[in-house]
Amino acid sequence: MALSLKQAAVIIDRITYMATCELLRPPAQVSLKQLISSISIGDAENLEEDRRCIVGAILERQVDSLAGSLWKPDVQSVVSGILSDCVLTYDPENRPIRRAGVMLRTLELAYYTGTANGDVQLAKSAEEIESLLSLEVHLFFIVIEVPFLLAR
Repeated sequence: MALSLKQAAVIIDRITYMATCELLRPPAQVSLKQLISSISIGDAENLEEDRRCIVGAILERQVDSLAGSLWKPDVQSVVSGILSDCVLTYDPENRPIRRAGVMLRTLELAYYTGTANGDVQLAKSAEEIESLLSLEVHLFFIVIEVPFLLAR
């Protein structure tokens, strides 16, 4: 990882921890989802999708930075909010694997925290995750088969 990325990661970790554990901010004020509209990317073909991808990675970093404090109820609430933002950030058609991964993390959190309506959430999430993963497999086969067929 480049030095500037390491520094950015440390800043994200510190801000997230301070906002959650020291300042006791609500999830909406901890999540860095609002960065979607303010990130500047030069020479990007699909600017909005690139922004969403970067913000999704930042949100995942926030979740990772709070993993050691998940035993605290306030942290659980913040992580749940950040994961919800992250699921909404990843487009199912462009980032199905990322979205499925975040949904699995949401289910894992719900399991450990004993969230109400866990069975209903599990069934809905399982269906969407399965469809996301089958979409990715389908797209993978199209990408593999088309060039192969064109080579004939």
